[in-house]
Amino acid sequence: MRRSLAPLLLMLATVAGCTYFREEAEPYRPPVYYGPSEAAGSVDPGQHLYMRDCAYCHGNDGKGTSQGPDLTVETNGGALTDFVLRTGRMPVAAPPQQMEPGPPVYNDREIADIVAYVTSQFRAPGPAVPNVDLSKGELAVGQQVYQEHCAACHSTTGIGGAMLIHPDEDEPRKTRGIVIPDFGRSGPLAVAEAVRTGPGSMPVFGTRAISDHELESLLVYMGYLKDPADEGGAPIGRIGPVVEGAVGWLVGLGLLLLVIRWIGTKAGEVE
Repeated sequence: MRRSLAPLLLMLATVAGCTYFREEAEPYRPPVYYGPSEAAGSVDPGQHLYMRDCAYCHGNDGKGTSQGPDLTVETNGGALTDFVLRTGRMPVAAPPQQMEPGPPVYNDREIADIVAYVTSQFRAPGPAVPNVDLSKGELAVGQQVYQEHCAACHSTTGIGGAMLIHPDEDEPRKTRGIVIPDFGRSGPLAVAEAVRTGPGSMPVFGTRAISDHELESLLVYMGYLKDPADEGGAPIGRIGPVVEGAVGWLVGLGLLLLVIRWIGTKAGEVE
């Protein structure tokens, strides 16, 4: 009996050990220090959230650390801060983990508090959170802007995809793959912030490249792409004209061969 239980106990111990090592640790949140003249209830809520969840990687002064980038340079500012928080890219679970989109950790009020603190405290040069009015956008103008600036990476249907880039201009043979996200999960404000700040590998489009009116029109067209009118037939997942053409050829030729076989006769067969 004991000999029969030994392998079972060994297997259970192995599974338990593997489960223990696979368990992910909670994100590190250092205790927030309040000075002798400050009470926890009187501290700005944005400051409290930043010091609790952001300062470990970005520093108390926003200048960055070995775990996270400087928030006071380039396009960092209100719009980019709002974008990474609103799309769940920040905070990461384990620095220096790469940013990945997901559900936001904070509600709208908390996001606004953090953005206000970063904007007022660090005075980063990046653009502020844009104020867009979709009622001013034009669908036709948005289509032109999208085809000119966005379709090459995000595809004509907006579902994204994979592409290769050259991270080093001096050595063009070196490439790395990146995944272009589907903007269908992002709201108009997040898309506008991405256009103005260029997160990740995305280029920055200032007002000279895309005016405010063109941006509002672009957002209108992107909203249309989420549920377009499929007047040409079945959408087939809206994954682009190449696949649609391939399906058309395969299905069309297959049906044509069946029709030919049905109405035709083989050599030697009697009608």
